[in-house]
Amino acid sequence: MQIDGYFNVRDEPVIRLDVGSSPLEFLVDTGFNGGLIIPDQVAGGLEIKYDRGLEELYSVTGEVFLASGCSMELSWLGQRIRVPVATSAQISESILGGQMLKDCLLTIDYGRRTVTIVAS
Repeated sequence: MQIDGYFNVRDEPVIRLDVGSSPLEFLVDTGFNGGLIIPDQVAGGLEIKYDRGLEELYSVTGEVFLASGCSMELSWLGQRIRVPVATSAQISESILGGQMLKDCLLTIDYGRRTVTIVAS
């Protein structure tokens, strides 16, 4: 099983994941070591379990922002799994981080403009 992604209009590598009633686009960010970050305005319509309280996270520029520690079920490489999620009003796009890529091979081909994730 593999997940195929693409480059969005801002030239960023993204994938779509089934997180409920409709797929959600996630920016692939290998600099983020967590699981998923979802903006509050998107998270409101999802089945998210708020289970860890507020956490301090750091943006790529080193700025601190607050996020609610949560978890949710989603389809990942052909399996339904529960993953850690942070939600925040201070972010504008959903992000997939390195924790989701454990035991995976991520291929980002800028020439062909493709993104592929497979189990390694």
